[in-house]
Amino acid sequence: MNLFFTSYFYRSKFVTFLSTIICLLPIHAKREWVGKNPSELAPDSRPLGSMNEKFFNIKKTNQDSLNTNKVSSFNKKKTERGDHTSKKNSQVAESSSTSDHQQSTKVKNQSNKNWVGSTPLQLVPHSIPLGSMKNRFHQTLNARSFIQDEKTGSLKDSKNKAVEQNLPIELSLFSSSRFYSTTNVLRTKEDEVKSTVLENTIGTSITSKPIPTGQYITLVPKLDLIMQWANYDESSVNDLLDYRFGMVKGSIDMYLPQDFRVSPSLEYDFLHSQFSGDKLFDAVAPSLSVQKIMGLNKTTFLLLDGMLKYSKTKRVITFPTDNIFPDDGDNLQLGLNLNLMKSFGENGNFIIMPGLGLSRTEYLRNNQDGRVDVLVFAGISGIFQPFNWLSLQSFYNFTTMTTNQTGKKLLGKSSSFQAWDIGCSITASHTF
Repeated sequence: MNLFFTSYFYRSKFVTFLSTIICLLPIHAKREWVGKNPSELAPDSRPLGSMNEKFFNIKKTNQDSLNTNKVSSFNKKKTERGDHTSKKNSQVAESSSTSDHQQSTKVKNQSNKNWVGSTPLQLVPHSIPLGSMKNRFHQTLNARSFIQDEKTGSLKDSKNKAVEQNLPIELSLFSSSRFYSTTNVLRTKEDEVKSTVLENTIGTSITSKPIPTGQYITLVPKLDLIMQWANYDESSVNDLLDYRFGMVKGSIDMYLPQDFRVSPSLEYDFLHSQFSGDKLFDAVAPSLSVQKIMGLNKTTFLLLDGMLKYSKTKRVITFPTDNIFPDDGDNLQLGLNLNLMKSFGENGNFIIMPGLGLSRTEYLRNNQDGRVDVLVFAGISGIFQPFNWLSLQSFYNFTTMTTNQTGKKLLGKSSSFQAWDIGCSITASHTF
């Protein structure tokens, strides 16, 4: 072992001494280069080593290109002026153009003098470097089908014309009538009863002007008020089921990049019987919804939305048939919907929209505590909009529900059901 270290020590000393001798040799003793040099083998190549300042400044290149275009345009005007003046002035203009062009080219070349090979703009035209989201903004459609620029908050119509917004708020009024026939009005698995239903709805929506928050988020506060009346044709159930429903809902739509929308909201719901006029129940319900719009092409969109809602309910009247209004007790609802929207026609007035939906409701209080319902929905709708303020719709839906063991004990015949609904609706709206 000692012999090994001794040999290694003297060998290292010899290598150090030999290196010193080589460095002290005269310069003319070095061998001359034989063959092609590196510049001939790889033109414009640079030796390996330090990567200091090896970056491509796209902003500088764009600015240089703009300056070059300005110089060229200016020199062109000068040359044209020179053609109408003396030959001497023309020569001066040409000389100035040459010097200015050389100067702009020199500036452009110096912008990225350390870059080797094809530039990113040559490989991918109009590319933007990763890291900065400064120029990342998107467009969304608001309730009036105007395109909203999320960077500036301005609105544009379908022809890309600016829309004037004089008021800080936007008021919308609407009314609709929905007529449909159902195969299972009581939503029971046995003794199904058919009926036709007429629903009339009026409402208003107050929306503030978009509020940009930073570079990526736009807030749109909104207040909705809705009243709905439903009348059933079947005489055996209309006294019990005819209702009057009301909702007051405040929400904030947050528009995010990549066509995401997040909407926290708080609503108050109440239900009255049309037959007796008594209040059946009311509820305070905070919720959170998330929506994503994916454009497949110019006329086809995929809408994905999810909702989480907690309803704090209070039943006022207990009916002999508890299965009809089984919303007694606080409940937590989770919903997920997927819709495909395809528009037709020159102005996109015709829309076909198939959809799927899944909802899970868990009851947390009173005699419904522990019950969990799962509802599955599938349907297709056809929409025709002859005017901006008028919409006609036809639909065909299938709904099925199942529940857990607790729900089966509590609901009996209503623990599961299947129902087919077919109908049409007409909606009129006006925005101030």
